[in-house]
Amino acid sequence: MTVSAPQSARPTVQRRARTPQTLIVGYDRSSESQAALRAAIERAGPDDTVTVVHGYAPVSGWIAFPYYGEAVVEAQSTARDVLEDAARIAEDSGVEVTLEMFEGAPAQVLRSIASQRRAREIIVGTRALGVVRGALGSVAQELIRTADRPVLVVPVDTSETA
Repeated sequence: MTVSAPQSARPTVQRRARTPQTLIVGYDRSSESQAALRAAIERAGPDDTVTVVHGYAPVSGWIAFPYYGEAVVEAQSTARDVLEDAARIAEDSGVEVTLEMFEGAPAQVLRSIASQRRAREIIVGTRALGVVRGALGSVAQELIRTADRPVLVVPVDTSETA
């Protein structure tokens, strides 16, 4: 004989609505950053936003005035080309992907944007470069040391690049 609790005595399971989140991806057109973008797209939920961020080197202030403007335009044009590459990768993903470029050191730019957007995590690519390169630092290592949120470091699949 099976005894069941009356309908009113059964615990109800309430599912909390998942808050849409932002994932920040560092992108520079390298195979490592392409792997990071693909990983972010896979990790994103249906209501999440993947924000692809490209930090480009500041145009030096010592360039003479008439050429400074041209240098800025060229740097921004190159940055737009990099982001167009990211757009091609993300176009059929079904995930909302935004593309942004900022002047500044990549790790600092990624930390700042992640903080401003209250991102769930920062996702960057890396490859094994050995101890010497590690001692010199990289964007991934700087983020691991200084970010105020989780950093996912995605290694490039060496079988894809061979």
